[in-house]
Amino acid sequence: MQRAPWPELGHEPIPKDRYTSPEFARSEWERMWQRVWLFAGFESDLKRSGDYFTFEIGTESILVVRQPDGSVAARYNVCMHRGNRLREPGRGNAGRFTCAYHGWQYCLDGTLLAATDPESFPQRLPAEKLALRPVRCETWGGFVWINLHAGAIPLREYLGVIPEHLDPYGFERWKLETDMTIEVDCNWKTSVDAFNEAYHVHATHAATLEFTDDTGTTYDCYERHTRMIFPEVIASRRHPGHGTVTEGIKKNFLARVGVDVESFHGGPADARREFAAAVRRLGESLGSDFSQLDDTQMCDDFHYTVFPNLTFNVHSMFVWIFRHRPHPTDPNKMYFDFFNLLNTPAQDVPRPRHERRRAGEGGDLSHIPGGEILDEDLYNLPRIQAGMQSSAFEALHLGDQEIRIRHFHDTLMRYIAAVSP
Repeated sequence: MQRAPWPELGHEPIPKDRYTSPEFARSEWERMWQRVWLFAGFESDLKRSGDYFTFEIGTESILVVRQPDGSVAARYNVCMHRGNRLREPGRGNAGRFTCAYHGWQYCLDGTLLAATDPESFPQRLPAEKLALRPVRCETWGGFVWINLHAGAIPLREYLGVIPEHLDPYGFERWKLETDMTIEVDCNWKTSVDAFNEAYHVHATHAATLEFTDDTGTTYDCYERHTRMIFPEVIASRRHPGHGTVTEGIKKNFLARVGVDVESFHGGPADARREFAAAVRRLGESLGSDFSQLDDTQMCDDFHYTVFPNLTFNVHSMFVWIFRHRPHPTDPNKMYFDFFNLLNTPAQDVPRPRHERRRAGEGGDLSHIPGGEILDEDLYNLPRIQAGMQSSAFEALHLGDQEIRIRHFHDTLMRYIAAVSP
């Protein structure tokens, strides 16, 4: 809960070319994306030996595989014969990986098991040269992470304060309820920015002001990553119901966790205490462990951005995870991966199928609780990117409520300048 020191990052505008320039996108790929730890997928998808999933980032596809000894390893998803992709994007189980082009076979650890007609290669088939190329792979929190840089610092060192802050939630026991990719016509940073401040809430998500306080949001910047604590179960100071327990608080929070709102007569602080207590009672039957969480964590959105492209919207009963992936060739397009994890360890939640949609083409998220809020953000993103193309717009003009965006760019530019953050 301790506040981080406010960073002194200046007030210079952020050039729009960082969002629109193919040249800048190439610099990002060469100097940043290949040097950072990236969330690749869920360890729960790798239960048995041979279970695998692919992770697509930029021009690369990575094959993440549960090994026979129980470890998790990652390799480039490319046959070393003629460059064919070994597996299509997705999940599966295999005893070996066989290339569909010429039938070359690889063991789960990436070694070349067999090549068709080996006698036809006078230069022979050197195993060390033709094994699937390894990728750094480590785990934390039930998540699998990869790094394309062989000399990268360990994952835990890279994450900094994140494990200390989020380990008490025990994400490795939570259940995946939604797995979706949405193609959006915007730069990946445009998407990251949208979830890095609460300054937009009053205009974009006006209906939420009845039960969230955007004006009470606090911001913390760490070495690479950032946090904001967004108060909920309390009305915004911008809302006429501030200082009261609004109907929105009763309907969207208290009633949903079993509180008898007809008999409730307390004030805002009482509503937050009652909500936290009700969630704790509800969690007992779901196997939820709240023992290390205080009432603030039971009520509010603890929102983290793990540099460069991972957003955690952390609540006591669920966490929304956004992964913002760049398009491999077009800086004006990106992939928005949306995952919803439920804090229901005692419940049997079937692993959802991966959905793929396109923003603005039937990509409505209203079927997800709270999904209408994401729809409002997805509506904005292509319009922001389109506006950046205007000759009238040159740079982002940021205020203090957007300090996380400025910190993000400071971190990004240290990578671009090849200075280790």
